[in-house]
Amino acid sequence: MEQLIGSVAMAAASTKDQVYYSNNQFIWADYLVFSVFLVGSAAIGIYFSMTGGRQKTTTEYLMGDRSMQLVPVSISILVSFTSAILILGSPAEIYLNGIIYFYYVIGMMLACIISAYTFVPLFFPLKMTSSFEYLEERFGSRAVRIVGNLLYILKGIVYMGIAMYAPSTAMEQVTGKVFKKEYAIVMSGVIGTFYTMLGGLKAVVWTDVFQAGVMISGVFGIFIRAAVDAGGFGSMYYYAEKYDRIVWWEGSPDPTERHTMWGLIIGSAIGWVYTMGVNQASVQRFSSLPSLANAKWSVLLNVPGSLILTWGSCFMGLAIFGYYASIGCDIYGAGWVGKNQIVPYYVMDRMAVPCFPGLFVAALFSGALSSISSSLNACSAIVWKDILQPFSYFSRLSERTATIITKALVLLFGILGTGMGFIATSLGGTVLQASLSFSGATGGPSLGLFLLGALFPFVNWVGGLVGPIVGVTLSMWVSIGAYSSSKQEVEVPADTSKCNYTVLPPTRDPTAMSATLPPGLDAWYSISYLWYPAVGVFTTIIVGVIVSLIASLFGVQTKTHRKFVFPLVYKLFNCLPKGCMTTFNITFIEDDDNDENDSKNNVTPFAAKSDASVSSEEAVGKAHQADGSAASFADKNDEQHPDGEAVDMRQMAESGSNAGANRNSSVSLRNRASGGLDNSAFVSDTAGKSSTDGALTEVQM
Repeated sequence: MEQLIGSVAMAAASTKDQVYYSNNQFIWADYLVFSVFLVGSAAIGIYFSMTGGRQKTTTEYLMGDRSMQLVPVSISILVSFTSAILILGSPAEIYLNGIIYFYYVIGMMLACIISAYTFVPLFFPLKMTSSFEYLEERFGSRAVRIVGNLLYILKGIVYMGIAMYAPSTAMEQVTGKVFKKEYAIVMSGVIGTFYTMLGGLKAVVWTDVFQAGVMISGVFGIFIRAAVDAGGFGSMYYYAEKYDRIVWWEGSPDPTERHTMWGLIIGSAIGWVYTMGVNQASVQRFSSLPSLANAKWSVLLNVPGSLILTWGSCFMGLAIFGYYASIGCDIYGAGWVGKNQIVPYYVMDRMAVPCFPGLFVAALFSGALSSISSSLNACSAIVWKDILQPFSYFSRLSERTATIITKALVLLFGILGTGMGFIATSLGGTVLQASLSFSGATGGPSLGLFLLGALFPFVNWVGGLVGPIVGVTLSMWVSIGAYSSSKQEVEVPADTSKCNYTVLPPTRDPTAMSATLPPGLDAWYSISYLWYPAVGVFTTIIVGVIVSLIASLFGVQTKTHRKFVFPLVYKLFNCLPKGCMTTFNITFIEDDDNDENDSKNNVTPFAAKSDASVSSEEAVGKAHQADGSAASFADKNDEQHPDGEAVDMRQMAESGSNAGANRNSSVSLRNRASGGLDNSAFVSDTAGKSSTDGALTEVQM
């Protein structure tokens, strides 16, 4: 059977000419297609800046008024973290190193399922704008929250830079260096910043949907053409096997092996649990949906989505390799292209028909812009909510002014991300490895910090502060050190015998490099980039737990509300003997009766606190509306209590604007009104306080 497939593949190859360096370049039709794509992306931002509430409140600008739709949000979550890095990096990995990279998507799918049933139910009821609000509430420390902020901002800026750099290399190649990569980086930053600044989360989500369609069209268009060029699936498999690209089982536990089955599955699972479960961009999206069920589905729908998009990119790389192997010319081995230029070269070599190169570059920029806009929106949200708003000056600002500040933050991070794009041009290896390396080094400790809070109720603020600092230090050390180590990547060879070029003998034989572990620090730097998230997670957890136990010996206490830990964790720790609970300093804060009543009205104390900074004018207006609602509530009870009890209730409701009497009024209404307290009475209570204090304050539940 193998011989039959081989003969068919050879026959297909015999009809093809030798490969020469492609001189095909962009023509006017390609520039037109690409320009239409850019204009379309910008137009979406303009549209949402002029419709709805016109992005005049932070709730609309950052959270889409918490009324977004399921499918667009799910698509946005997926494409926000794939980008041009996937379209260029995944095919390059398959082309150069074989199909073992296919295991990576298994970890992605597992991460979606884990996140949907752990972090989504944990975060969604809290009605947060920033996922890092959780950290301050859980650990009772603003310092822990700021550490989480800084980790995310660092990751966001680095990721934006790499996302901008990825399509710039392709743009430079397909235009024959007419459009230099520096120009492409600036263009990505300007367009992404423009529509994000104008349209907020709504523009980001709907632009992601538009760009997802462009990405999928480009990926599968290239794959289908490359598969036909290679002679079909049988031929693709034959050449991949012939040149050692077929390795289904690589079960070595050695963490210094660049790609193993365990490294790909476990490493990607840890990294993507952070991405889907606790990453600010993801939390912001699923929290913008109207119900918990929708929030779960927005993450679960990424299981088939990640499979389709990732494997589509991987099969594209396999097909491109099959084609060039069939004609005996490995374009990378010949030195014609760099690792990130394999796909662009193929497009210009075999698909240089009017408009398609333009569509391909549009697909690359679709991925880049989706990642850039998501990071911009998320970074501006956490800086406003976590860093600026807690200061009294910013908390007193009107909604319009607050929204202007968040837009200015988008502009600031757009400039920083663009600057990082220029720095990313000096990175070696594929853009995929660079992205996963730095994302894993910062994302791992962040995930570890959230797991400390949700899994270990005895961990206090000291452990929550020290753990991630040590974790990010260790993981960034190995990540940066890997770029300066003497370890060289083993490259799988391919046939270059029919390439029409003359090449000097190589200075080294890539297949003859030593596989032994280098001494000293190089041994540490040899750890595969896939394990960086695990290094960060486990270092953060281990250090955080140990430091917390030590701190508790010196009197540092912690009380954890049950809603800040996973439900299963709460049940397990409650099963422990009382002496054990005392030894580990575990104290849970239970819900009281008011919590239960307010939860029936879909109100949480966290939501009340997170929305605490509306303007005093709005608070007074809400107080007047609430007084009317409360009076209306009393009117409805006149008929039910003709004996005069309703009159007393009316008097209590009308006193809702008095801050000192509000809580007593609400409690009395709870106890006396049949059916309990409705939403209008609750609003009267809350807004009445606000009119006296000048701004809404935390509602005690």
